[in-house]
Amino acid sequence: MALATLSSCTGQDGEEPPEVVSSEAVSSEAADENGSAVDTLVQTGLAQLEAGDNAAARGTFASVLALDPDNVLGHYNLGVIEQRAGRDAAALESYDAALATDPDHVPALFNKAILLETSDLPGAVELYRTVIDLDEERAAAHMRLGFALVHLGEKIEGEAALAEGLRLDPAMAQVEAPRYD
Repeated sequence: MALATLSSCTGQDGEEPPEVVSSEAVSSEAADENGSAVDTLVQTGLAQLEAGDNAAARGTFASVLALDPDNVLGHYNLGVIEQRAGRDAAALESYDAALATDPDHVPALFNKAILLETSDLPGAVELYRTVIDLDEERAAAHMRLGFALVHLGEKIEGEAALAEGLRLDPAMAQVEAPRYD
């Protein structure tokens, strides 16, 4: 299957994205085929990410977004790729696009919070609180919230968050506090 790439998303020149078709012009059969194609592409992209082939995954997720511009997984996984590459501003843009589609997408909220820790720690704290409100069993969010609160001088609340993270996942005892500089 040939994958269309978006040069603005992938940094690669070449193929043009598929023509945009309004939702009114798509029959239900075509919409089902499009949804199936998107699902297949998402699964392919996830397999590529798991295999460590970020370049191929970037192209695949760009193709997802060419077919479905509001696909939360397409935006989110492009954010993961950018974050892995150390391109924090691009990662934040992708996470924000995912959150524009689904404001409660916990993985995008969590990863965005991690990226904000060095530039906006209070903002990261608020995002960690939102993550915990949406998924109170996410031990890593409790831990990162706790570390951030302790760093901000809110020792009692921070230690409570750390204790909850450890209760949820005792293996978190091996996690070191992030650096906030």
